[in-house]
Amino acid sequence: MAATRPPCFICNAVEGKYKCPRCEEFTCSLPCSREHRDNHPAVEEKPKLPTSTDLAVEAQQVSPNQKPPNKLSDIVDTTEYKTLLQRYPDLEKYLWSIATATDPPQPGQRGKMPRKANQSWTKEEGMTNAVQLVQSIKASPGDVRDAIREFSDLVSIFKARIQAQDDQVRKQRAEEDAQIISGLLREEKS
Repeated sequence: MAATRPPCFICNAVEGKYKCPRCEEFTCSLPCSREHRDNHPAVEEKPKLPTSTDLAVEAQQVSPNQKPPNKLSDIVDTTEYKTLLQRYPDLEKYLWSIATATDPPQPGQRGKMPRKANQSWTKEEGMTNAVQLVQSIKASPGDVRDAIREFSDLVSIFKARIQAQDDQVRKQRAEEDAQIISGLLREEKS
């Protein structure tokens, strides 16, 4: 049985064929699509995510009062993460389901994959389960997919911030080491 699409948002007479990328409403033809586009309600634009060069510049300008990120688990303390949770209240539930997919099955509980009695659970099997779950979430429509995608983007940005901070610390230490070495060489010459 073929899935039917909702009727055209404009004429409401024919099954919609074309989906609006902004509001996901269906239209049936080019004239209906144009009318929808021309009369489209304003959509709140999502904030643009910073690039890695923006993050490198930002990391160099960290004020003394501002705590730079130290590890990836600090992501939960960021305003970006809290904003993401406000937009997608079920995000933590999705993340938890992905995390628990990596856990070994409980005694008396059968996993999704058939396993021989003498075959033990492995970390690779857990990771495979989690990857399969993420792939199924990415294939699903709507908020679940968007929430996971935006969280993945946030993790990438956060990793870039940590890398920029690490690079800055390495550069600062290298400069300090160079000053110490040059001071020792001057003392040795005198």
